[in-house]
Amino acid sequence: MSSKQELHEPRVGIFWLFDGKLIIDSTPISNAEPYGDNLGHLTSHSDYWEELQCEGVVPQGIEYEEPPRGRVGYNKREERFWLRADKCILGRKAIVRRILIALNITPDRVSESRDDHYRCTRCLERAYKHER
Repeated sequence: MSSKQELHEPRVGIFWLFDGKLIIDSTPISNAEPYGDNLGHLTSHSDYWEELQCEGVVPQGIEYEEPPRGRVGYNKREERFWLRADKCILGRKAIVRRILIALNITPDRVSESRDDHYRCTRCLERAYKHER
């Protein structure tokens, strides 16, 4: 597949909302990694964050799980994309729209849901205070 075709192909990937900016790393669906019924991005949040730190894009002193983050994958059986993210992202529809545009996914082809795995530090602190 040519790179021009890949530019318009739907993608799967990982993302953060850091310092008011979206950071996205993605893979064309034709090159995505199979995992059961799903196709996913090859790179993990921790590995890509480390790369961003080495390049000076994000500060060394912030861990990858601190900012709000999420992931988009594709379910082959359902023929639908899924977006799992921190509620700090899902609550901002303009940000979700920007993620879908960047990944060449139309909103009618994706299901969104919160995922406790992707809770940012602020959300974890709120949950901890609420439990006390």
